[in-house]
Amino acid sequence: MDSSFFPIPLHVHIILALLAVLVFGMQFIRYHKICYLVLGIALPCTLLPYLTDSQTFFYGIGVFELAALLLAFILSKTVDRQKVSPVTGKLPEQAEEAPVGEEAPAEEESPAEDEEA
Repeated sequence: MDSSFFPIPLHVHIILALLAVLVFGMQFIRYHKICYLVLGIALPCTLLPYLTDSQTFFYGIGVFELAALLLAFILSKTVDRQKVSPVTGKLPEQAEEAPVGEEAPAEEESPAEDEEA
């Protein structure tokens, strides 16, 4: 493949593709959202044009990448929006307004202090 298509060297491209697989794979395992799986598969496919010099194959991979990115966006807005959050255990619509990890201040009642005063 002509290096003018990709402005970075092949070894850097491979490292970034492996990093994408690792990050999106971990996100899919963590959140179980299909959009992360689609991105984890689609982004490393950018390495496929290095296999051949065919312009048709190159543009076919480009169309596939565009379709995969659109699919991931659509999935994130539709199907994956209904997934239960592993942190709160609730649907996104049911989540409370308080940030995760912060609880409402508990009222402390100490009857011993009331009697002494």
